[in-house]
Order: sequence, then C-alpha cells, then structure tokens
Amino acid sequence: MMMIEFDISTSVLPLKKRDQVKDHWLQVRLDTILPMIMHKHQVDMWVILGREYHEDPIMETLLPADVDSSRRLAIIVFSLNPDKTVDRYVIHLNPSFEPFYERVWQPANEDQWGCLARIVEEKKPSRIGVNISKHYSFCDGLSHSYYEKLVEILGTEHAGKIMSAESVALDWLQIRTEEQMMAYPGIAEIARKLAQKALSNEVIHPGITTTTDVVDWIRQRVSELGLLTSFYPTVDVIRKGMGKLEEVVILPGDVVHIDFGIHYLGLCTDTQQLAYVLRMDEQDVPEGLQAAMRTANRLEDIISDNFLDQRTGNEIFAACIKQAEDENIKAMIYSHPIGNHCHAAGPFMGMYDRQGAIPVKGELPIQNNTCYAMEFNIRQYIPEWDQEIPIYLEEPIAYKDGKVHYLAKRQTSYYVIR
Repeated sequence: MMMIEFDISTSVLPLKKRDQVKDHWLQVRLDTILPMIMHKHQVDMWVILGREYHEDPIMETLLPADVDSSRRLAIIVFSLNPDKTVDRYVIHLNPSFEPFYERVWQPANEDQWGCLARIVEEKKPSRIGVNISKHYSFCDGLSHSYYEKLVEILGTEHAGKIMSAESVALDWLQIRTEEQMMAYPGIAEIARKLAQKALSNEVIHPGITTTTDVVDWIRQRVSELGLLTSFYPTVDVIRKGMGKLEEVVILPGDVVHIDFGIHYLGLCTDTQQLAYVLRMDEQDVPEGLQAAMRTANRLEDIISDNFLDQRTGNEIFAACIKQAEDENIKAMIYSHPIGNHCHAAGPFMGMYDRQGAIPVKGELPIQNNTCYAMEFNIRQYIPEWDQEIPIYLEEPIAYKDGKVHYLAKRQTSYYVIR
C-alpha cells in the first residue's frame, strides 16, 4: 500500500473552519461532559465571572468563536437540574453567546450582578461552585474583588453556599470528547512533523547553524502556519566529552534535542525529539546511541503498561521507577497532562526537580479520554564516547478504554543529519 506524504501546510485548517470546529466541540462538551461532571461532583450551580483583559482561564474555554473576550463583564451560570440536565445562562447582551447559552439579563430592570442574584434566588442551589483553588492556577480565576462582590450580592442566605469548583473545573479541562480524541492525533502529528523538519538538513547545516537558529526557524514556521507554540521552544545538543550544551553551533557528532509544542484548535502538544549529526566517516548513528534509544523506548513501554484506570499519578510514577530499577534502567520520569494548556489539568507523574510523590497534583486518578505528555529521560553509558549521557524523549499520548495510544508517530530511531 502506498503511503501518502503528510503535508503540514494543507493539514492546517483555514481560520473560519477552525472556528466552526471549535464551536461544534464546545456545543458537544456543554451537552455531554458538563452535566456529567456537575452531577459527579454534586455541584448544583457553577458561576464563572469573566473580566475583560483579566479572563478566567475557564471562561476562555467557554467562549464561542465569535466572542473574543468577556467585554467588561460576562457571567456564565450553570444550574444542575434534578433530571441531571444543566440550564446554561449568560448574563451579557452579546447575541453571539447563543445558542450555547440563554441570555437572561434584563438591563431595563437590573444590572448584571442583580441578574445573578435573581437567578440564584430562583434556583435556590445548595452548593454554588466558583473558580477558587489553592493548587491549580486555571481553577483560580475568580479575582478577590469579584469574590467580595459576589458575597455581597448573594447576601446571607446564599453566600454561605459558596464553595470551590476545583473538582468540576479539573474534569472540564481534562476530559475530552470522542471527536476531540479523534482529532488530537492529527494535531500531534503536525507538531511532530515540524520538529522532524527542524532536525533535518533542510534547516541544519553542520558547522554553521546554531541551536538558536533552529529555535528561530521553528517559531517562524509555526507563525507562518497561523499557529501558536504552546511554550517557547528549546534546542540543545549533547556533545561527546562535554555533555549538554545550549546556544552553540551544531557540529558533526552531536545529538540534537528539541523540546517543542503547538497550540491548535484549543489543544496543546508537547514533544521532545532527537537527531544525530553524522561525522564525515560515519554512515549511521553509533550503536551505543542506538542502544540508548532502545532503552528509552523500553521505558515508554513500562510507562504505558502501568497506566491503569483510577490509578493515581503518584502510583504510576512509583510503579514505573520500581520496574525501571529492576531492569537496570537509570530513569527520571516527569510526565504531565496536556489539553487546553501545555502543563494541563490532571494527574502528574513525577516532576523534573522532584522525583517522588507529588502532593495534590500527583494524587489525582487517571480517567478515560484524557491526554498526557509522556516525558522522561534515561542515562546510559555510550561505549563510543566512553561516557554516560542523558537521552531525553517526550511523546504525546492518550488514555482511552484502558489503553495508552500514541497521538503521533513514536520516535524509535534518531533523525539523521548528514
């Protein structure tokens, strides 16, 4: 069967089509995920207050494509009904909020805060969730002044019902719909192809090109495609006898390492890929480096095998490190969720500067239809170099129906720069 070459430029949707896709996803998420998580966490009402130029991170995931900001003040209210459906209200005059939300503000009779007070009085919820959190920045979007205003307008009868909506917000951010799960591999593959091209002779001329030049190229190319990077990319090299180097000219014999991701259709990727620059007398990557890649791939298998439904991030980390030690693999694991954010909502499995149990973020369980960056490094002795070096890899993965799936083509060999 003939394989069709993946064309990055034609795989990126036009702007209007992107808006249509994101709006469709928003509608499906509001219809399916929202009622499920509000019922799961027994939150009767969820109030999100948006402030222009100081947006709540959750509000940003709720705005239709034709609404670019909260415009002074926007209030979204979700009210859970006894039949597990959710009434969705917006306290704003912009008609573009429909049909996602029902506009309920009567400006001739009330201001926006008065409208919110009226809805709360009509619904009489037992628990009112708001976005305050000690541990998660994207669940902590309610400003202090707006919190004070909310307490004031709710009065003594309802102010005591205010609680953190952290659990609902985390699930809203981390759980993907079936359609998003189907689309995520294409997004991840765009990022992988960009990284692969950055680590090629099309971009790198050994002895001339610097690591900074490669960063500049990939940032420019992402911009030309009308995309955003999910964080500022980095490129460095591992060089025989010198270890890891940054901001240097790339030379024959270097292992070139890129850490890079994109933000597209509201979803982030995060990947680390490796290339080797052949010396003039070499036809292939030294066997010692290839063996180290095989070890890194083995650690990926270990991590995949230890992903189990409802197992916490800390439990996965401990099990993987134990198995790696049993197999004499020197491993560091610092995997994290991906989604609307690069370091997203969900369970963390170790951190680069904390190889152990992670309080709070490591205690969250793995759930179905969630996505992660499998991020780690292994250290291995390279006979040709007579030294031990780190091998850094990171692959975007999905956890679905009890199994790990790679979102992009898994790297099992170095890209070769001649």
